[in-house]
Amino acid sequence: MKILGLVGGVASGKSAVAAALAPRGAVVFNADHFGHEVLREPAVRDELVKRWGRAVLDADGQISRPAVAQRVFADSPQAAADRHFLEQLTHPRIRQRILDEIHRLPDQSVPAVVIDAALLFESGWNEVCQAVAFVEAPLEARRQRARLRGWSDEELSRREAAQLPIEEKRRLADYVIENSGSLADLETQVTNFWQAVVEP
Repeated sequence: MKILGLVGGVASGKSAVAAALAPRGAVVFNADHFGHEVLREPAVRDELVKRWGRAVLDADGQISRPAVAQRVFADSPQAAADRHFLEQLTHPRIRQRILDEIHRLPDQSVPAVVIDAALLFESGWNEVCQAVAFVEAPLEARRQRARLRGWSDEELSRREAAQLPIEEKRRLADYVIENSGSLADLETQVTNFWQAVVEP
């Protein structure tokens, strides 16, 4: 069983690549999904309320992701400190949840596990991956996808500034998957990646 990592710029199409890998037998773990679960842990909620107050809770008393995002993606030293605090609190828990899930998989019948994580390099996930693919997409295409999420161009820039620079991610990756054409083009790219990395 190969462990593969997916990285790219914000809204580059990592989820589309993951969705194309799944029918080939890959089990996909989205770190953001596990991040949602971790934010619902009472101990995590209590730590965040202790730091930021009850303003970060939603109407149900759970952590409000938009309220947290507003604090950690601003362009200020305080936001950087808050982001560091959040990552130190949540990343080990996310990592443990994903590792637990991987260990439950039947090794013989699962050809690959895919970890889709925006902060893959920053959180050290690349250390457990046999290969990391960088999903390449033009900035304007990424801006259009981000707008569909309700994010402004400025929001995309703020979120991207909180991550490793795109050029650095590309340099550190083992493989590049181009996502600048049609879905059929992307499917071909994913097939080439699978044949090169998993099938051997």
